[in-house]
Amino acid sequence: RGERLNRHGVYDVVTKYAEKVGLHNPKSRRMEDHFTPHCCRHWFTTWLLRNGMPREYVKELRGDKRGEAIDIYHHIDKKELRRVYLACIPKLGI
Repeated sequence: RGERLNRHGVYDVVTKYAEKVGLHNPKSRRMEDHFTPHCCRHWFTTWLLRNGMPREYVKELRGDKRGEAIDIYHHIDKKELRRVYLACIPKLGI
């Protein structure tokens, strides 16, 4: 208590709470069953951008100096992509 949180402490906190909500299974060998701080960074970025937060604010919250990493961490929702794509097709006049 009262000490600076190191990377192992961050890992422990993230995985503890991810396990409580069913996002992390420490006993599984499958990578997709694990929710690490790195996964949390991807999720956080994607969630903020999908919910309309301006990129410059996301960049600031993430601590990015240039903001170039946002595109790496942002994931496109395939269902949303399909919905927007299909909505645009009639506009093409095809």
